[in-house]
Amino acid sequence: MMKRLCPLLLALLLTVGLLPPAALADAETMTISDEGVALIQDFESYRRFAYEDGGKWYIGYGTLCGRDEFPDGITPDEAEALMRAHMVDMEAKLNSFLKKYDIRLEQHQYDALMSLTYNLGTSWINPAYRLCQYLMNGIGGYSEEEVVNAIASWCHTGRTPVHGLAVRRLKEAFLFLYGDYDNDGDEAYTYVHFDVTAEEIDHSTVFYPVNTCYGELPTPTHPGRYFRGWYTDSGVRLTGDDIAQTPLTVSADWGSSPAADTGVQSTRWDNPYSDLKEGEWYYSYIKNLTQAGKVDGYPDGTFQPGKIITAGEALKLILLTAGYEEQAPTTEHWASGYSRLAQEQGYLPPEELTDLDAPIRRELIAQLAAQALHIPEAKNASPFTDCDTPYVRALYEAGLVTGSYDGQNRLVYLPRTGIIRSELCALVWRMLQYVPGTTRPQPDPEPEPLTPEELGYIEYRDKKIPLLYDVEKCPYERDLFRLEGSFMRYDDRDVDSYIGIDVSSYQGDVDWRKVRRSGVEFVMLRVGFRGYTQGTLNLDTCFVDNAINAAAAGLRVGCYFFSTATNAAEAVEEAEYLLETIRGLPIDYPVVYDWEANSKSYRNYGLEPEVLTDAAIAFCERVAEEGYIPMVYFNLPTGYLRYELDRLTDYDFWFAYYPNEDSMYPTMYYNYQIWQYSDHGSIEGIDGRVDMDIAFKRW
Repeated sequence: MMKRLCPLLLALLLTVGLLPPAALADAETMTISDEGVALIQDFESYRRFAYEDGGKWYIGYGTLCGRDEFPDGITPDEAEALMRAHMVDMEAKLNSFLKKYDIRLEQHQYDALMSLTYNLGTSWINPAYRLCQYLMNGIGGYSEEEVVNAIASWCHTGRTPVHGLAVRRLKEAFLFLYGDYDNDGDEAYTYVHFDVTAEEIDHSTVFYPVNTCYGELPTPTHPGRYFRGWYTDSGVRLTGDDIAQTPLTVSADWGSSPAADTGVQSTRWDNPYSDLKEGEWYYSYIKNLTQAGKVDGYPDGTFQPGKIITAGEALKLILLTAGYEEQAPTTEHWASGYSRLAQEQGYLPPEELTDLDAPIRRELIAQLAAQALHIPEAKNASPFTDCDTPYVRALYEAGLVTGSYDGQNRLVYLPRTGIIRSELCALVWRMLQYVPGTTRPQPDPEPEPLTPEELGYIEYRDKKIPLLYDVEKCPYERDLFRLEGSFMRYDDRDVDSYIGIDVSSYQGDVDWRKVRRSGVEFVMLRVGFRGYTQGTLNLDTCFVDNAINAAAAGLRVGCYFFSTATNAAEAVEEAEYLLETIRGLPIDYPVVYDWEANSKSYRNYGLEPEVLTDAAIAFCERVAEEGYIPMVYFNLPTGYLRYELDRLTDYDFWFAYYPNEDSMYPTMYYNYQIWQYSDHGSIEGIDGRVDMDIAFKRW
């Protein structure tokens, strides 16, 4: 984390008149710098074609435009020129304000305000607002936290804060304060949204430094009522002594009078979680722990029972359940106090706690829980076919873990995998019921959910998709995947894997020898694309050079065509276009049909599965006729809902899935030969981000 200036030094640097004259510019002549433009471009992202947002149309780097103003799209250079032209009026209004109140800024401060203005408009330039007041009074008279709140509070759509906007505002605030265009403002601060159902408070969203106490919280008023406190949706009260860690939304709770407030909570439980359904095996555990104030959900109203627990989260919950007090952080990480406690007590060795934000293995969970509760050693052999760890056996005999059955009806514990929130809730609830020094009869194992083979369908997005028994099932074990920098590894001696990237003209000039030396073994190159709306065929301007130079550097080379075909005839047309382009080039890896329909504005949106599958087959057959290896690319929704995969079993699959809050690893039921696991890889020889892939086959 970057070093912060102390408030006194900040005040000295920012007070008008104390900076050297060369560090200040005349407000009348200020314009955004190239660094500032690049920052906004990074925030906005480039969009070739116009898109609608909130009833208005935008293009390029988020610049306003008419709906039909750019029918053929816009290049990145054109988008930047349009963006800069759009900024001229904003610069004039900002400069007018600065001149009127004789406010002098450094370039990075001006860039931060221009980024805010480009995204928000000029509505903030009003002396009634905090940010303008601070600028008019001299920004050096305010603390870091005050400046952060003055900028970052502009993060709402209507009355609701948007997390992405909050992240952007925090980065703008830290740029304004410290001049760092690539800063960690969003890691240094988090926020609480105070949802007031009656009278307003001054500021409904307040930003706090991470891992510090909230301190004094806002106090709303309501005629005829009294304020009892701020509560999360699950009924947990927020106090000033709590530690700021993640974004929260809390609501004001009102009483009719102090005398009427008995402090007794209702026994009726209104399920606050949109993703917790009665009837699920873990429902009662989460309900009981929520009512007891032991667990909580997320600001968006979900509990996310399938999300993998981090080491820090597991340490805190298990140690508190075992009777230990809240632990203050000993380093910048909020869970460092719990890590120190676990090490001091000898529960876990230091080398197992190097990354508190990473998943923690189930065998370590068992070790921590068994030792923290002083559960006696197990007397019997392990009931699990995949684990003989003493601590796991001890928890089993104490009735705290039950295991599950695999596809061969064997009881397993899965010691090397991470533990999900619902499973940890079950363990914690049993820990609360555990009587020290006793061994309870082992309860029957909780029934394992039926497999898709047993059900005959796959559940996806509240849909039941009939199982395709002729399509090969995915064989990879999730706990064997391991991310090492930008490279995904698969730790199975019986399965070969290879690191690759996929590249288009968006990556610009590539130093392929550096790419090869970095460890990349193959590359998938975009040959071209069909237009999203007009349907014209276009060549990727870097393809030919990329193919020749990548092969010369020692990489295996495959390629793909971005398709928006609406029928098989158009798919064949795309194949012919591709074949004519790649003829004579060193293509020895698959040639891929990459059909995508990313929004309703795409010409191929809503294509029937039968028609789409016909198109893929037509493309692949034509490619195979010329001696190339055909392949089909898709993500989860396209694979499950759009393709008839049982008609594509003659071809290999390239599957796109990026780790997220729900799952670190692919959930695709069917097999694939390449997994595209990231669109933000960092590879030597390439400026900017690049898509990353891992292949399980060498063609």
